[in-house]
Amino acid sequence: MNNKIFRIQSLGGIVELQPQPDGSASRIENWTKDETTGGWSTRLGYERYNPVASNSFAPFQALKRIDSVFIHSRRNRAMEVVLLSSEGNLYYINDVTGTMTLSTLQSGRNVPANSELPTQYIPFGKFTIIVNGQDAPLKFDGWPLDRSSFANSPLFTSLGFNNRPPAPTPWDVEVNQAATPNGESVSIFFTRNSGKGLGFPVDDAATDKDNKFYYKISFVSDTGSESPLSLASDVVQFTTTNGGGPAYVLANQRYAIALEIPTGGDNIIARNIYRTKNTSSDAGNDRTFYYLDTIRNNVDTLYYDSTGSGALGSTAPSEETSVEFPARRANLGADFQGCLFLNGGDTDSHNLYFSNPLKPDQFSGLDFITVGNSAGGGITGLHSYYNTLLVFRETAIDVVTGSYPNFQLTQVSNSVGTTATNTITTVPELGVLFLSKDGVYLFSGGGAGVYGGAVAQLTKISTPIHRQMKQLNEAVLARATAAYSTKTREWQCFFAKEGAEKPNFGVVYHVDKQSWSYRSNFPVGCMTTDRGGNLIFGHNLGATAANAPAGLFVMSKRRVQGQTDSGDTVVDNSPFTSIYFSKWHEFGDQTRKKKIHYVVLHCLTTGDVSMPLKHYIDFAYTGTSATTMKQQRPDHTDQNVYGKAVLGTDTWEDQFLTQIRYAVAVNACSTFAFEIETTNDTTIIGYDIHYTEIQTKIVAGKPV
Repeated sequence: MNNKIFRIQSLGGIVELQPQPDGSASRIENWTKDETTGGWSTRLGYERYNPVASNSFAPFQALKRIDSVFIHSRRNRAMEVVLLSSEGNLYYINDVTGTMTLSTLQSGRNVPANSELPTQYIPFGKFTIIVNGQDAPLKFDGWPLDRSSFANSPLFTSLGFNNRPPAPTPWDVEVNQAATPNGESVSIFFTRNSGKGLGFPVDDAATDKDNKFYYKISFVSDTGSESPLSLASDVVQFTTTNGGGPAYVLANQRYAIALEIPTGGDNIIARNIYRTKNTSSDAGNDRTFYYLDTIRNNVDTLYYDSTGSGALGSTAPSEETSVEFPARRANLGADFQGCLFLNGGDTDSHNLYFSNPLKPDQFSGLDFITVGNSAGGGITGLHSYYNTLLVFRETAIDVVTGSYPNFQLTQVSNSVGTTATNTITTVPELGVLFLSKDGVYLFSGGGAGVYGGAVAQLTKISTPIHRQMKQLNEAVLARATAAYSTKTREWQCFFAKEGAEKPNFGVVYHVDKQSWSYRSNFPVGCMTTDRGGNLIFGHNLGATAANAPAGLFVMSKRRVQGQTDSGDTVVDNSPFTSIYFSKWHEFGDQTRKKKIHYVVLHCLTTGDVSMPLKHYIDFAYTGTSATTMKQQRPDHTDQNVYGKAVLGTDTWEDQFLTQIRYAVAVNACSTFAFEIETTNDTTIIGYDIHYTEIQTKIVAGKPV
């Protein structure tokens, strides 16, 4: 009976399947990957987004549950503006003056139910498009944030053109020079040789000629988009006469026509004017409209037209070139190939509308795609991934490829989809991760031109944590949220489980380890990341009581569960409880009994803080505690400890790799596991288990 050593030099993630591979664990809760060793560290927590030196959660102290949060970026992410929604109010954070304030963009918006998707934010050029399926979609500009001297420059404008512009109102032309102007006519004329003015020329011997003109206008928005054309104006009609008429009628004169031009909303920056040629020409009453001119503001209302028919521009856009905004109830969107894609909302959930390239306000009449059969459900998510637009449905996934206007739709799955829209995330080097009703899936590849040129693949990667996936509350899957941090290289996903109505549990995919861990007691309601890779989340409880934690928080390595208002100051809460439960070790043969002697942890020294350990045999529910050890090198003089830097964290000279041995005295067993449960600063890298394999085998099975 020789002593044996079972050694794990590199720790993996959770695997709930049996048998478990070496290096895996049954439970890893509230741990993060240590950057220097690749082991598991307890250095994680969260703190206030605005760490002001005051006893409040300013400027969020009055807010309750945060439904959505997003960071609007401009200038290559050099400027970031935080947007958030709570209780039907849309806010932005203004910190350009050095003091962080919470400003209201719009109030009285729809408050989503727990089963409904909250406000969505779609980056598009310099704008962020804001939709929620109920209120009118908006375009957020975000510059300048200090609005004190910019009263006429709103931070947001409406998206799309909900109506045609009103038709322009032309004044009559008064050809009788002796007539008194009556306010509805104008008498501005030009000689025939001036090259200006409207009207057929008439020689002295010729008969009088009638002249008729019609006008239309369109609005141009702050995105360069052109609205549908207005209806035609009333006719402008006048007669040019020969020289034998009254003395006050000048022969061969031409006229200018005065127009009253309507103005548009806050998003209108210009207006285009279109006009017919003279409709009384010998060729007949031609009602074709041509480009006349552009008024490059949204202020001037009077325009004088003295442009001859020969100087008109190109033909006016057709009725299908720009139509009234077709997606007024959109609650999903994406920027793909320079076009803004929007769904039709809950009542039009199978249609996908796309704008003209680089013109998010302008939609053509035939520019939409209808997704496949109704079995997959309506559209529940849109996500751009390289040269592919992923179109998620409840139980199906389609992809849009191509370029404007020749987009093509292809189905890649008729069995997997998602309603957890806010978990759809691009993870570099992997693909697109998203939570579905039965687990987490990875979409990778996608055809020629996509990253790596690989064929599209859909892979379920949450099989190792299938037990937790079975507990998620599918009814409120729309409130699940996820984000990827380039800083920690973690994809964190929070969802409601075991009947909860809001997210109460998190799973973390560690890209470098290609493995899973859990997060508990993080009050995450929604998440996003900033340019530094910091994870920012909105509190899912909010100010339910005076001085309660509220607003935004940041994931950090500060080992605290947020802060509490203590009257005079804000104090740190206690650290998280971190639990590592090893795999059930059978040492190659579960039928043979073993005697366990020691567990040796490979870890980093962290001063005098304790490292407790329990051990379990044969899948028992209760364990036995070993003698608690401090995290100093056992064969050396203790390192000096100078005090507490963070809760449960000593400040000492340096960190060294060490081995801490725990004596284990158990009866003969078939399987063995150990558990570490601590609130202290701990980093574990690997472990050894010293055991003796004895000749005894498990007893025969129990007869019926």
